[in-house]
Amino acid sequence: MFCFFIFTLEQMIRFILFLLFPISIFSQTLAELKAFDYRRADSIALNFPKKKFKTVNEIAAVLTENLTTEHEKFRAIFRWITDNIEYNKSASNITDATSVVRKNKTVCQGFSNLLKEMCNTVNIPCDVIAGYTKTEVRDINKPLKKTDHAWNSVQLYGNWYLVDVTWATSKYNVVNHKYVKEFDEHYFLTSPQKFILDHFPENKKFLYLDKPIKKSTFTKWPVYYTDYFHFGINNISLQKGAFKWHLNDTLKVYITANTALKNAAILINDDKFVTPVDLKYDEKLKQYYFPYAFPKAVKSDFTIYLNNQCIAEYLINVKK
Repeated sequence: MFCFFIFTLEQMIRFILFLLFPISIFSQTLAELKAFDYRRADSIALNFPKKKFKTVNEIAAVLTENLTTEHEKFRAIFRWITDNIEYNKSASNITDATSVVRKNKTVCQGFSNLLKEMCNTVNIPCDVIAGYTKTEVRDINKPLKKTDHAWNSVQLYGNWYLVDVTWATSKYNVVNHKYVKEFDEHYFLTSPQKFILDHFPENKKFLYLDKPIKKSTFTKWPVYYTDYFHFGINNISLQKGAFKWHLNDTLKVYITANTALKNAAILINDDKFVTPVDLKYDEKLKQYYFPYAFPKAVKSDFTIYLNNQCIAEYLINVKK
């Protein structure tokens, strides 16, 4: 018994390329790169004998010598940096890549410079991007005058992707306003649509969006915290970072998410504890939602919690 397959010309070309280059042909889209199993590259990076090698070039070369694909080489470099370099505000003057490796600490500029140099050493194009971020509620509607952060774009298989090795290294604690060393997968090859929610480049060519947005739009958005991305949230109906409300009206907040949401709560700055709200699911709209009636007139911060984690923060002005 024989089976016959009919291929289109495009399918035939892809099949031949797959036989010649089995990994690279299927590793060119962002989704495929994000879904790739990086355990081998991570193992090399996390078990690397860092004291044996001292120069940036030597570390990058040895890290990647047993890896054959661009994305795995880049991953090994990225993970080595997140595991070995500490974010430390007192090291703001340490930004040269060689100095960063020797001191094992720096700030965002040093992280970005190091990633660029290590990538360039193994012929992976990488740029440093200067820009603006939103980390606190006071950043809402704040004029973007002076850049406050640096991150990178990296070229893999002819396409440019966004990464933030600094924020992937440490997670910002919104309670004590400190950085806690903890690897965050979200900032490795982040989609431009997600990246723009908390990063805005000084040079708009680094937006990588089909429809670029303005600075003024970015500043008006709420502050999105990392668990917003971890929970696969695609949208919160409250899209203005600062808004007014009437005391007698019930606020309804709708949320679209790829993961199951079990509970919700809100926090108003004047309160000491979060207030649980009744989270429901609308089968027709395929959205979660919760109603909230403000108990008093207030002008304050307004924070949304989902699954016990801080998701987004706003400025509210509730009037009688």
